[in-house]
Amino acid sequence: MQLLVSITGSQKISMPTTIVVSGIAKMFVGELVETARVVMTERRESDPIRPSHIREAYRRLKLEGRVPKRSVPRLFC
Repeated sequence: MQLLVSITGSQKISMPTTIVVSGIAKMFVGELVETARVVMTERRESDPIRPSHIREAYRRLKLEGRVPKRSVPRLFC
């Protein structure tokens, strides 16, 4: 909730908006984990998902255009 407040700059965020944003975030994380598992099977690994799997999954999703683009550029990067 505080993240939404900091992004929107408003203290008034409706409950339906919060539910929609959390649902979208949950779907994105689900896709990320699914892709990370695909990466693991391609590498023939059966351990728990590691950060390297998540990074590779994010890279693949970004190449496919399935990662939302930033509307505002980063200030310090």
